[in-house]
Amino acid sequence: MIIQGASISVTYKRINSIKKVYYTNENILKDYFNEATVLPVPDEAPVEIPRIITKTLHEHAQLSISPTVATFDVEFDGGFEKEWSECERYIMARMEKVFEFLNLLTENCYEYIGIVANVIYDDKVNNGTEKISSTLVNAKKIKGIHDINIKFTFVEKDNIFVNIMLQNARIFKPGLRMDEAGSLSEKNQISEPIGAVIDINDRYGFNNNASYKSNSSVLGELIASMDHIINNKLSSLIEKGEY
Repeated sequence: MIIQGASISVTYKRINSIKKVYYTNENILKDYFNEATVLPVPDEAPVEIPRIITKTLHEHAQLSISPTVATFDVEFDGGFEKEWSECERYIMARMEKVFEFLNLLTENCYEYIGIVANVIYDDKVNNGTEKISSTLVNAKKIKGIHDINIKFTFVEKDNIFVNIMLQNARIFKPGLRMDEAGSLSEKNQISEPIGAVIDINDRYGFNNNASYKSNSSVLGELIASMDHIINNKLSSLIEKGEY
């Protein structure tokens, strides 16, 4: 199993004065983050435009804060990519500080929170397309499948969506020029494991309950669910077609 990266998103009602609050409380983030770039955009600029962008001290991750959402994107290497428990500790330590800052603006009241992990499942899988089609689709009468992806959505605890997308992932030799004819031929392919995108969030609660409110503690629930899926349920789903 290889955890390539993860992304945490925290969505809230529009807030103002983000830049002002950062300037007076930037010390909160200094344990894990570099000094931020505060973008010179007016308050009336589209909410999609981040107001604050900063990277972690060793630049493995980036935090972006806009008036309606904060995102924390991480790429894992140096051994972290092989152990979800290490990824989990990294995320939780930094997100604790992110929430400490955001709570100054939101009073710990959020619309919904999500975490997405990109995983390569390489346990004894040499033909991801064949594995997915035979185990999960029962596609015995469908011939010549070259690529495949399939998505499952589950609801847990009456408020959490668990989305799992599986697809074959073709790994090619390093150093290839992807814009050259023939570069993605079978002779340049090293392996074809299964890629999984696991997206867990409490938007189901937000979608179905008009008075729903999320808070920083929800991230711990989402990460616990991610841990169970990566270390248990993903293998069962791929190998046995069971969840």
